[in-house]
Parts: sequence; structure tokens; C-alpha cells
Amino acid sequence: MRVLSALLLFLVTTLAGATTVDTSRFLQLIDYIGVDYPGAVQQGKIVSEAEYAEMREFAATVARQAAELDRQLPGLELAAQAAQLRDGIEARADSTEIARLTATMRQMVVARFDMPVTPHEAPDLARAQVLYMDNCASCHGERGQGNGPMARDLEPPPTNFLDLARYNDRTVYGLYSTISLGVEGTAMQSFAASLTESERWSLAFYVGQLAVAPDARAQGAALWPPRAEKRTLAALGDLKTLTTLTPNEAAQRFGHDGRLLMGYLRSHPQLLFEAGPAPLAFAREAVQASVQAYHDGRQDEAYRQALAAYLDGFELVEGSVAAVDRELKLEVEMAMTTYRQLIKRGAEVDAVEAQADTVLALLDRSVATITSGTLSSGAAFSGALVILLREGLEALLVIAALAAFLVKTERRDGLLFLHLGWGGALVAGVLTWIVSQYFINFSGASREITEGVAALIAMVVLFWVGFWLHSKTSAQQWKRFIEGSIHKALSTGTLWGIAGLSFIAVYREVFETILFYQAMWVQAAGDSRSAMLAGMGSAAGALAVLAWLILRYSARLPLRQFFSVTSVFMFVLAIIFAGKGVAALQEAGKLPMEPVNFPRIDFLGMYPSMEGLALQLGLMILAVVVYFGFSRKQASS
Repeated sequence: MRVLSALLLFLVTTLAGATTVDTSRFLQLIDYIGVDYPGAVQQGKIVSEAEYAEMREFAATVARQAAELDRQLPGLELAAQAAQLRDGIEARADSTEIARLTATMRQMVVARFDMPVTPHEAPDLARAQVLYMDNCASCHGERGQGNGPMARDLEPPPTNFLDLARYNDRTVYGLYSTISLGVEGTAMQSFAASLTESERWSLAFYVGQLAVAPDARAQGAALWPPRAEKRTLAALGDLKTLTTLTPNEAAQRFGHDGRLLMGYLRSHPQLLFEAGPAPLAFAREAVQASVQAYHDGRQDEAYRQALAAYLDGFELVEGSVAAVDRELKLEVEMAMTTYRQLIKRGAEVDAVEAQADTVLALLDRSVATITSGTLSSGAAFSGALVILLREGLEALLVIAALAAFLVKTERRDGLLFLHLGWGGALVAGVLTWIVSQYFINFSGASREITEGVAALIAMVVLFWVGFWLHSKTSAQQWKRFIEGSIHKALSTGTLWGIAGLSFIAVYREVFETILFYQAMWVQAAGDSRSAMLAGMGSAAGALAVLAWLILRYSARLPLRQFFSVTSVFMFVLAIIFAGKGVAALQEAGKLPMEPVNFPRIDFLGMYPSMEGLALQLGLMILAVVVYFGFSRKQASS
């Protein structure tokens, strides 16, 4: 008995040591600071000594509890954030900085402790209105203005739910937490015993939308379901995002439309239960369904769900993830590819489940990245610069080479065809984006197939152009080419072919580039957007200079030597497009994929896939055979 008692005592003290901090109250305290700090300090000056003293006390408590949580859970790193919060309050920092720090801590706590921050069923606002009149109106007033019959005797006074400043700094989860836990030292009692969890959530949504004006609600209604910016605003369709972001944070992440849509969805939370899940939520559910199907022996269904998790889930928001953390985006893609390959190979259930856990963890990181990540000015500039350089370089090289070819062969009239091609591609790319936003929902598979097929068509045309150019460099062929006149050789059909090649080279990049910039724009704000525009302008300038250099220095080459150099250049571009085309079709699930231990080199179109590398190697060998075959003929002649 003594041994049993000692064992029980040991277990009790051990468990108690593991849970010394009430994370719900800890989170409530963080939110309270974020909301009430503007009432204590404005423009660096104390406007309420009592409120400021309270803020300092709460910040010290948060710092103590954060340090305790860090000791219990190494790697959490909450203490550093709490210290910044405490120091910011001591320094009377701007309220926007305090709000940023509390928002970061909120997201860290929610993610690390996997806290239940969403209702299990659709909130009932009609029922909530009755509950409000029965339980809240006596203090907060019938309309929520904080002027109920009992309000005059209360200190501090009840919250005015119509106060826009407070509304913009409050999360629905924060309201739910206050209703559930109450607020010590005030008349706000806990309703955990008298109201069910569902009723408390309904009440939180009800009071959380009272400040939304009718016209703002109508504007928000026009944004649902998201069309114009579905790849960004769609994130608010995730219930966890809706309940853990403030309207101010929604505006920072998604623009003014984010604030409007949040107001509307707070008023109509049932829409999130009627509609399909947001992209990352869909991806998560699809992975879980895939694991279950594989466990049940339904391998084909497991693979189908795994593919849908990427194409109709993660891919819809990968631009938003990449805008903040490109390495995370690549990690998710690689993990999901590995997961699909394990299913296809019929791996052990344990291996598939372990990889699924890895994917789910990365998807959770992606949610946190989208909801809490904002771009600094430096990141916005470099990101905008790299995107346009990366996506536009290949297209520019093709167009510049074709332009140089037409100039060197004295067929400047053909430049019109070239410009029609790439100009039409720009228009078509923008129109495709508009159609995808407003009229037709292109699936992830459709986008990947379009990109893959376009790349492979470009590969064939580029290789043929390279072959044709090289064939003209032998002595006999060159003599025949000159005697037959360049003008006859470049027929109208050939010129339209040049237009088609320039169209394909540009079109496959335009749509993707717009999506990347769209995702970046909503992750940036203020100065970051100016930096982003500067990055785009710098990239465009760099591409223009590169095109000028190609045209200028190619003009100095003898025509025959120019043909030889350009043919090699076309072969190289064909090999790059081959790798990118295969990779796109593999992501769409239209081609098999056998991963190999090989580095990912995006600008060369090389990816760790046996099929893509094999095609590229085959093209390299064919190009070498063509090159040296004609060189041998030239030497013999």
C-alpha cells in the first residue's frame, strides 16, 4: 500500500508539474493586453495611469508564465516574445506594435498546444440573440453599447461591442474565452456552468458582429464565395483562421476586402459549415481520407485522395506560402510527392501513416505561415524581383534569340509576327486569370496539364528550330541557303511558327506569374507593397537590359556563326522545357514519377525524378549526335 501511495503521489506531482500554466487563461491574458493597451497608451503617452499599471502587471504575468511554459516544453520560445511584449509596454510602444506581438504569441500558443479554437457545429445567432437579452443586456445594453441598467454601478464599465476600435482588435475565440472564463476583478462572470459550449460559441459570434455596419456587411456578402481573390480571401473560409484572427489582422493579411469578408462571415458563420473547406483544410481532410483508404486496402482511392490533397488543396495557396517561406512550400511539395509514391508502391501501412503525419505537420505550418506571416520590405522587394526574373527569363531568352535571328537575316518584317505572338500571350494570360477568378474554377490538375503540355510543345519546336539552324551551318547547306535566299526560306508559314513559339514561351509563364504576385500582394502591406513594386520594376529593367545585350552582341557575330551559337542555345532551352513539362504533368498525376537522389535545379528544369532526367539526358544525347553528325559532314565536304 505504501508503494502504491508513493507511486500515486509521484504521478500526481509529475502531472501537476506538466500543467502548471492554464493555457486558456494565458491566451486570454495575451488577447486582453492586445485589445486594451490603446486605452492605456496613445502616441507614446500614458492616457490612463490605472490602465497602464494593469498592462504592466499583465505583461509581467505573461512573461512569468511564458518562461514557465518554455521550461516545461523546450523549444517553445515563448519567453522571448513575452519579453518583447513586456519591454514594449515599458517603453510605451505604439499600439500597432503591441497588437503585432500579441497576435504572434496567440498564433504560437494555438498552434503549439493544439487548442480547440473552433465550434463543433454551426453557431445559431438567432438563439444567441435570446441568450444575449437574458444574460448580457442588463450590463451591455440591448444593442451592445455597454449602457445597460446595471452599467452605471460597474467599474470597469461593461464593454461597448459597437466600439469599432475594440471590434477590430478582438478575435471571436477571445470573446468565447471571456464568456467561458470570465474576467477576474470585474463583474464579467464565467458562463461555463450555465451555458453549453455551443451556446457560448453562438454568443461569441453574435457579439463579435454587432459593430459591423449594414453597408460593410453587404460589401462583405458580395465577396462570398470568393471569386476575385479566391486564392487569398479563401483562407478566411477556414474556420480556425476566422476565429483566431482580428479584423485588423485580416486587413493586414488580405487587404480591406479581408476586413469586409470577416465581418460578413462573423454574421453568417453557418456558411462555413455549408460550404466546402478552405484549401489547406481540404488538403488535410484529403490526406486523412487517403490514410484511411490505404489502411482499408483501397490503394487506388488512397492515391486519388492524396493527389487531390495537392492539386485541389495545397496548390491553391502555395503562392501565399511561397511569398513568405519558399523553403516551406518546397518541403510540402516534396513531402506530398513522397507520400503519393509510397502509396503507389504499396509500402507498409506504418510507413504511409508516418509520411502522412509529416505532411499534416507541414500543412499546419503552412496555415500558421499564411495567417501570421507578413512580408518585410526587403523580402517583398527580393521576392518580387526573383519571381519575375525566374518566370520571365526563359521566355525572354526565346524571344530575344528569335528577334536576333530575324534581325540578322534581314527579315525585320518578321518582328511583327514575333511581337504578335508574345503580345497575344500577355493578353491571353491575363484573360485566363480573369476567367479563372470570375467565371470558371480551373482545377489544380488543369493548370498543371496546361503548363506541362505547353512546355513540351515548346520543347519540340525549340529542338526543331535548333536542328534547322544547325543544319544550315555546313558549307554546302549554307551555300544553298544563301543562294535560295533567306527571304524564300523564311516563308509566311515559318513566320507564323515563330509567332506561335513566342506565344507558347510567354503564355505558360504569364498566368503563374500573376498568381504569384497576387499572393505576394496580400501578404504585403504599406511600405512592403512599395518595395514589391520596386522589385517588379527592377526585374523588368534587368530583363530589358539582358534583351538589349543579346540583340547588340549577336549583331556582331558573322551570320553563319550566329546560326551555330543560336542552335546550341535552342537545344539548351529545349532541354530545360522538357524537364519542366514532365514535372508539371507528374504533379497533375498524368505521368509516373520515380524519385532519385538528385538536386533540384529550377532554372535548368532539373528535378529529382527519373522520368524527367531521362528525357533530358536523351535530348542531350540527341543534340550531341545532331551537332557532331553535321560537323562531320561539314568537315568531309
